[in-house]
Amino acid sequence: MAAAVAIVVLLCTVVGGIGWYFAGVAIEVDRTAQYPLTIVDAGNGTVTLPRDATTERPGTWALVWDGGRALLGPVTGGDEATVVRNVSSVVEGTLAKGAPAIIDHWVYDGDPGKALRLPFQDVTYPSRVGPMPAWVIPGTSPKSTWVIGVHGRNADKAETFRVMRAVHKAGLPMMSIAYRNDVGAPSSSDGKNHLGDTEWQDIVSAMGYARAHGATGVVLYGWSMGGAMALATLRKDPSFIRGVVLDSPVLDWSATLDMQGDARNLPGFITGVAKRVLEWRIGIDLTDFDHRRYAPKLRTPVLLFTATDDATVANSSAYTFSSTAPPGMVTHITTPGGHTESWNVDPTAYERTLATFLKRHR
Repeated sequence: MAAAVAIVVLLCTVVGGIGWYFAGVAIEVDRTAQYPLTIVDAGNGTVTLPRDATTERPGTWALVWDGGRALLGPVTGGDEATVVRNVSSVVEGTLAKGAPAIIDHWVYDGDPGKALRLPFQDVTYPSRVGPMPAWVIPGTSPKSTWVIGVHGRNADKAETFRVMRAVHKAGLPMMSIAYRNDVGAPSSSDGKNHLGDTEWQDIVSAMGYARAHGATGVVLYGWSMGGAMALATLRKDPSFIRGVVLDSPVLDWSATLDMQGDARNLPGFITGVAKRVLEWRIGIDLTDFDHRRYAPKLRTPVLLFTATDDATVANSSAYTFSSTAPPGMVTHITTPGGHTESWNVDPTAYERTLATFLKRHR
């Protein structure tokens, strides 16, 4: 009997420990730079990289290494082990053989002036946890609909660079916001990500800033967790929102955590324990972030991009959300690519769709 009790206690401790760790991964604030590739060769306007799914695919990408960044062109050669790509430009640093590197789908870095040669202002907007930094790119007039860009979990404002030119061309002001726990922004009280459960309040604060500076309405634009935040805001404070754009959004945290658990080969019951631990640790109710339940009540137009090879977010929720919303309320665009990479695989098509949506719902 004593041995049986000891085994049960041990098993509970192990399961609880794994659940605590997995929950911690989901809520941890972590921006550690990783460079999984090694540059095989560089010179004559090309770079040679190990062949894998990220280095051989077509589209618009950057190559980043410690202290450097280059914009990549098309694949021009290679063999079974390597890929040769043109280098469109070296933005910073020097390409060197043997340097650790990574393919970056954000493409740009710095600020809107440095990265895109767009006029902008560094501003701060007041929030419940303190002053938050943001970029404001002016439009034709401040007295118009503003686009508020909301990056994903453990990302930063640079994630929004890819659509700034399209929004600017449409004549709309764009406010790209930092929110709690971002670099240069105030932290949450516990220093943890709350998966949008508290962060959505920062979007409301940003909307207040936009309104005070002339906005007649806003289009919320959310990537990944930023999409979950945008929909939470829409549900709780819809009156000033003219439209929502979602790029690889988390539309059901529970389904996404299940997918991540499967990817780590965790048994389902351990993932279940992890989800209960996560709810307890940050005071969240995951069912409140199953946005599929609210799709039939949707009254605000949504443009939704999903990528077929998304290994981060469960896409099935997006399909359900789209199919159960009232007819015509959701424009759902599926593309190749991974998480938040719909723009990268075909920038022209993405921006054309975005421009049409903004023109219709500005």
